[in-house]
Order: sequence, then structure tokens, then C-alpha cells
Amino acid sequence: MPMKLLSLIAFLILFSIFSVIGFSSALHAAPQFWTSEDDTPTPPPAPGVDTSSVPSSYLTASPTPVLAPVIKAVSPTPTPRPGVERSNPTVAAIFSAVIPGAGQVYAGDPLKGVVIAVLFGVGFGETIDNLSLQNVNGTIQSKDEDLGNLCGLATLAIYGFQIQDASDTAVEYNKKNYLTFNLGISPGPNARLAYMF
Repeated sequence: MPMKLLSLIAFLILFSIFSVIGFSSALHAAPQFWTSEDDTPTPPPAPGVDTSSVPSSYLTASPTPVLAPVIKAVSPTPTPRPGVERSNPTVAAIFSAVIPGAGQVYAGDPLKGVVIAVLFGVGFGETIDNLSLQNVNGTIQSKDEDLGNLCGLATLAIYGFQIQDASDTAVEYNKKNYLTFNLGISPGPNARLAYMF
């Protein structure tokens, strides 16, 4: 018989013997462990508290002060100024898109409209002048192409800015003259939910 087989048989026999001994000793010790009175003692009862020497003011609960919220009345919406009409931001933007600066004049800020119109006019004129074609020594070329492109970009930036500014100016004009209409819901003091158009 080979040596490996003999070793395996011996290991199995020893394993079986130790398993049977361990299992039987565990079964024998289990009833004594669970029935022993010394293993887990019962906790002693809680000591009594003598309340005869405590003053009665300590035994009655004092009410906790609660800070009441400050209630502020919602201020009424001011009435619009008489004889002043509301400016439409969309119309102001369209006016500025057609004629730069006209939207600001419509929205109630004529000085800003004139300044924007002058800036746009100067930038547009310089762009056209520098990009104009000239005959130099038999070749046709622009007067100053780089400066013309730079002036054109600046003029385009002024044009886009003044359209948005016209709409913003109209909104500010309406707020300043209390011409915005608020459909407000006031669920409680110091809270206001409003839709503005």
C-alpha cells in the first residue's frame, strides 16, 4: 500500500476520534453552562431616591420662554406717478435694433441714448473710412484694414450692448415710477411671492 494512502487513512481516523471527543464534551458541558447560577448574576434593583428634602420648586417644571416672531406689515405698493406711462422693454429693444440709442430715448433716458448714438456713429464712420478702397500706385487696397476691422468690432459690440441696455433701461424706468404690476400672494408676514411683468 502506498505511503500517501496510509497517511490519509491515519489522518481521517485521528480527525474522527478528535471530532467525537470534542462533540461529546461540548454536549456534556452545555447543560451545566446554561443552568449555572454564578455565570450571569441578576442586576440589583435601582436604589430609591429620597425626594422629601428636595424643595417643591425643583419638582415643578418652569415654562420655557418662547420668543414670538416679529410681525411686520407688508408695505402697500406705491401708486404710479400721474401722467407717466409704462415703457415696454421689448419695444425699447426693437427701437435700439433699428436706430441705435432710440430705445434709451423711448425708455426715458435721452442723454444715454444720445451718447450711444454718437459712439455708434463715430465707430461706424471710422470703420467705413478705414475699409474704403483706394487706388495706391495702380493697386486697389483699403486705407487701413487692421484699424477698420478693430473699429468694426468695437462698433458691433456697442450695437449689441445698447440693445440689451435699452431693455434694462425700460425695466428700471418702470420700477422707478412704480409702473410694474405685481400679482402677489402673501402667505404670512415677512414672506411675499410676486410675479412681475
